[in-house]
Amino acid sequence: MSYSPAPDDDAIIAEEDMFATGEGCSQISFLSSQLLEDHILGLDKTLNDSSATLALSQTSPGVDIALPSSLLQDGKGSLPSSLNPTGKYPSVDELCPADIHFTVIPSSTQGSGFIFSEQLQKLFLKTDSICSFDIACQLPTFLPPTGWYVRVMLVSLAPESQHESITRCHKHIAHDTGPEEIRKHVVRCKNEQHEYVGADNGPFFEDRYAVRVPLDDEVLCVKIMLQFVCQNTCFRLDQRRTGLVFTLENDQGNIWARRVVPVKICINYRRDMQNEQNSAINFLPTSCLTAGRSDAPGTSAVRRYKAGRPGKRLQRGGKLGPGGGSVNRADRTVPVRAARNIEPCTVNIEMPSLRMAKRVMDNAIGMVSAQILLEDDTETKNRLKVFLDSIRRQRDALAMSNSQCSVDLL
Repeated sequence: MSYSPAPDDDAIIAEEDMFATGEGCSQISFLSSQLLEDHILGLDKTLNDSSATLALSQTSPGVDIALPSSLLQDGKGSLPSSLNPTGKYPSVDELCPADIHFTVIPSSTQGSGFIFSEQLQKLFLKTDSICSFDIACQLPTFLPPTGWYVRVMLVSLAPESQHESITRCHKHIAHDTGPEEIRKHVVRCKNEQHEYVGADNGPFFEDRYAVRVPLDDEVLCVKIMLQFVCQNTCFRLDQRRTGLVFTLENDQGNIWARRVVPVKICINYRRDMQNEQNSAINFLPTSCLTAGRSDAPGTSAVRRYKAGRPGKRLQRGGKLGPGGGSVNRADRTVPVRAARNIEPCTVNIEMPSLRMAKRVMDNAIGMVSAQILLEDDTETKNRLKVFLDSIRRQRDALAMSNSQCSVDLL
């Protein structure tokens, strides 16, 4: 190996200062650019190898499992940190990477005590009724074919209450003669192989009341039979919009896929389904152009009077039309919505703890988000979104990274 001519004293001093490594260590005075390039190329190849990434992440204790590069193409919900739910609130956002096919389908659209609305994609059922779901998944070849589970959890779909667990009411618990350890579980499983998990008032994912059912190792599918022993009116007012969260997990408890099925537990489930379906159909912007038409949507319930029939006494608060006659009934049914007056208000409050402060911010986000969904005026929506973004920034400034996902998506 040949060396270049000895440099002057200043160059030697600069080189020694640059590569000084301490007493007893050799001085680096020469680097082979070709050798360095080979090492970089080898490292890049190792990092891009999906199997090597999977093996490295699984053998490292305390490290979240990293998805291979093929699963990161979607970019949404596929980050390594989203797979480990420990210490985070349950998510109600569906998660299914491109290489994993995870399906949750009701075994029957209706049965004794339940009915599934295809229009709303929602399950309606009465207390103590049993329904079943067909669960199936297809995994890529680099994932192990055994050791997979499905966790079923009942959660609130309202953004302001997703951080709180759902438990049974005291009335139903008092009449329950089942085992003590499952009396507070709203969802019961009738499968032969199942496991109840969770603790009382557990806020995070691993502490919530749920049931885990293993998948068949040969075909990776299972039929889960569920029973609901409490109804939505038993829960708090802000927890009465509920859903079942199905998560695909491996034997280490990491989440690989997630599906959500809205569910309502009630007494008259068929009536409630019809009411919600009619509300979804009739949820149209009110227009004065269609108010007087007999064939307009939503006007079939207006009572019609024969011509020349004596009219009833004018109701309190009624107005007279031109010429002293009463105002047309259809005209009086047209609601007049006044423009919303937005008055910005700044509130400075001191909370006992950081967690309680975050809950206050979550409630504020839920209220503003709900108002945005109810507004028809685009300008008003945009003004409300400015307030919503400001509240979100203040909540993020609390530096509490214990949420699995954003719970205030519009």
